[in-house]
Amino acid sequence: MASHHQRRRRPRPRHLAARGGAGSRAWRLGFRRPPLSGRALTVVASAAGLVGLLLALPSAIGMGRSARQVAVATSAATTTLPQVSATLRTSAPRTRPRTALSSTASTRAATSTTSGRRPATLQAAEGWVNVINDQFSSGGVPAHWSRYDGPYGSEPRTCATPSHVSVSGGSMHLLMRHEASGRCGAGWYTAGMMLDKAFASVDQRVTVRFRVVSDGVSGHHIIPMRFPPGARWPQGGEEDYCEGSGSSGCHTFLHYGDTPSTQVWHRHGFDLSRWHTVRFERRDHVVKAYIDDLRTPVWTHRGSSITLPDTKKQVVLQQECRSSGCPAGTTGTEDIQIDWITVDNPA
Repeated sequence: MASHHQRRRRPRPRHLAARGGAGSRAWRLGFRRPPLSGRALTVVASAAGLVGLLLALPSAIGMGRSARQVAVATSAATTTLPQVSATLRTSAPRTRPRTALSSTASTRAATSTTSGRRPATLQAAEGWVNVINDQFSSGGVPAHWSRYDGPYGSEPRTCATPSHVSVSGGSMHLLMRHEASGRCGAGWYTAGMMLDKAFASVDQRVTVRFRVVSDGVSGHHIIPMRFPPGARWPQGGEEDYCEGSGSSGCHTFLHYGDTPSTQVWHRHGFDLSRWHTVRFERRDHVVKAYIDDLRTPVWTHRGSSITLPDTKKQVVLQQECRSSGCPAGTTGTEDIQIDWITVDNPA
């Protein structure tokens, strides 16, 4: 395997970000992360959104249980996913590649995309219940997403601002751009967001149609990932489903065990600058990855409670500077465009 960049573990926000919707007010959520940067990340939450979730989910969030029979939809949606054998790495401390890695265990996806940008109907396969169906056809950022606000990540200058997450033109945008001022002063600002804990689950299926549009600069992105706030890291596990820099592909990293270097990983090769639909499904300690063809997996990892810890995890969409640092200049942008996203939990 090509060598990974040696980098510190990126602490996800100890305090999460900003919640979508109008009338936001500061709401701090405490999350335990590995003590690396020691910096706090603020999350802005919508009071109205929280009330709505509490009313809608009176009993969905029990200990060790998924939020079931709950659908938060901005419009109708549908989708499906792929498979392969995983490669286990327990050597050199990684903390993920910021550039494409070559690997013997890799898959190439055709650059053709699925027909049509919108799924015609919402269909959760047998054994699954749809809980999130965001089409971004109208309105702002849905209230069940909390946006990052402040410094985070492995690169010390990575700083997120809620204003860099927006909805327009039928897509949600995660923007990296230089700002003359902000929470972290003048510098490059990125975007990140976490799905509300009401929809957390041990097993889950996440489907996203997205592309990365670079105009002179490019960052590092994880679209999507699943993270267990409050659990010990890495013992509690972390599932980075499509992580990478640039447009030549991404990696799946499944963290577990007592060290950051203990992980299962696999490379997916496809053109991220074009629209693609990816699905990642975890069920009964098996992870399947699909790219465009949502019937046949391109990669499958058959794990255990060791490699896939049974902790409830929340869906995250994250953008940050590369391990080599933020761009040197002050011009250019990177726009991660999310056409739609669905989340299904076990029925």
